Amino acid sequence: MTTRVAPAPPGRLRVLTERPADAAVPLYVIPEWIADTPWLVHGITDRTADMSVFGRAPAGEVLPRWRALRDGLGCTVIAHARQVHGAQVLVHDALPPGICIADSADGHATARAGVLLAVSVADCVPIFVTAPDVHAVALLHGGWRGVAAGILERGIATLAGAFGATTARLRVHCGPAICGACFEVGSEVPRQLGLADDATHVDLRAVLAQRAIAHGVLPGNVSCSSHCTRCGDSPFYSHRGGSAERQIAVLGIRS
Repeated sequence: MTTRVAPAPPGRLRVLTERPADAAVPLYVIPEWIADTPWLVHGITDRTADMSVFGRAPAGEVLPRWRALRDGLGCTVIAHARQVHGAQVLVHDALPPGICIADSADGHATARAGVLLAVSVADCVPIFVTAPDVHAVALLHGGWRGVAAGILERGIATLAGAFGATTARLRVHCGPAICGACFEVGSEVPRQLGLADDATHVDLRAVLAQRAIAHGVLPGNVSCSSHCTRCGDSPFYSHRGGSAERQIAVLGIRS
């Protein structure tokens, strides 16, 4: 069978490579963001430790890792939710210190310094959206069902509606996830994403990049990670690669 990957990434799309942070916290970060957006805290954990609250590892092992990550990034609270591959985005303002785990949501947004947003991934796309004009952020969990349901569009609308962000000035980054060559799918996936029915593989990050640009984000403000969670010696967990564990992506505003 001929492999057909849909869609091709937009021609002007920036590719960024996350690197291990020079810190005690095990986190991969975007060096360019460290340099040019000092008000952000961001990153994604690696396969050195399972971070799944809803996985096999005991909560007594996982939650201390979350606290260490929160504290190491100088935040007071970390916000997460049980992910259901939908399009609900929660807005977080003042939260009590600790770990806040909400019901049934796949996205988070805040303009409150010290609130660290978190999504759990292991092939799905962690979508980082920042609004430099109003110092607000959104972090979204992009599995194919959530992408089809409009999680990215909901996140963009939330930043505009809740915080007055200008869509054209948003920055959207699609983090480490399974690449198009590795993401083999049945016909229902491209069909629900509005792609050609004959596609055997789907590049979800390219889908998200095209949707972001179509929604008004400037092409130069859209980027994708060079990391595939499935290819070769990946530093990240991959569900397709047989991992039950999860890494978490985090995004927040520096206190």
